[in-house]
Amino acid sequence: MIRFLKKLLSLVFFLCVVAAIGYFVVVPRFVPLEYEEYVDKYASQYQVEPSLVYAVIFCESGYDPQAISHAGSKGLMQISDDTAVWAAQQIDGMDAENLNVMDPDENIQIGCWYLHWLHEKFNGNTPTCLAAYNAGHNKVAQWLADEEKSADGLTLEEIPYAETDQYVKKVTLMQQVYQWRYGV
Repeated sequence: MIRFLKKLLSLVFFLCVVAAIGYFVVVPRFVPLEYEEYVDKYASQYQVEPSLVYAVIFCESGYDPQAISHAGSKGLMQISDDTAVWAAQQIDGMDAENLNVMDPDENIQIGCWYLHWLHEKFNGNTPTCLAAYNAGHNKVAQWLADEEKSADGLTLEEIPYAETDQYVKKVTLMQQVYQWRYGV
């Protein structure tokens, strides 16, 4: 019985060491926390969860400020030129004529403002907001009007685009990872 307990304690100790290495070494290496100054500033200003902003950045660009998608979206939060100009026209003090959407400061400000705007448009429903961030808010509004995709007109029960469905799941998971690991 004592040998069994010693082996059990050794196993528990080993698992604790592995968990600690994962928590302190592996996760921070593969799930970074960068651009904190901008994320903190604009997440607070636009009342968006910082963990959501970090998750969107992670999923959209992998923290590459020079990222450009096949659709032409740019920067950390993958903002399209049209969305950038439209959002900049709504944001006090932002010059829509001289935008640099590749600049992390401007990109994160526009992204946070847009996430806030989507949350307001879709009644604070984060999965619906994320679907709109990925597929477009007009497309999601169409889905919400379709009783097969939304029984209540507020919550998507079915996301018809596989890419958008996977995007919502991935960002949601990463938001949980950021909350768990960094407490943001």
